Amino acid sequence: MLLQMIDINPEIFFNHNIFPSVFGTSLAGLTVVHSDIVFATLDLFRAIVMHDCLHPDAQGEEYTQWATVIRGVVREQGYSLTGYLLGGMIGDFPEDAIANVVSIFRVLTTMFPNEMLTWLPGVLQQLPTTFAPAVAKSQFLVDLTK
Repeated sequence: MLLQMIDINPEIFFNHNIFPSVFGTSLAGLTVVHSDIVFATLDLFRAIVMHDCLHPDAQGEEYTQWATVIRGVVREQGYSLTGYLLGGMIGDFPEDAIANVVSIFRVLTTMFPNEMLTWLPGVLQQLPTTFAPAVAKSQFLVDLTK
């Protein structure tokens, strides 16, 4: 339902009073071990971080406001989002969800390169070594910083 709100009523969805709560609450969808919910939640986050208002050539006062709200909320809650995405990718997400995770992760890395470099060490440290050995975590961080 939230995904439809982006298209039908983006002025309500991206309202600076509402969007931080919606974003934070939606993170819980990434913790549920149910394929339909995970896919819907990943679609929602992909729609958010790939919204037209974030394109460099986007114009209009509403788009500027929405982009500011999105960027601010992602900066505040990006650490959690990154943790859920990587944790789910190596853990409980369905295999078919990996493409969605990668596309969201690419956008986050492009939009927030400095923040991502700040978030990743802590996120990687929290991943269980049974799924992500220390060597793999270190190599991932090295590869990403290049």
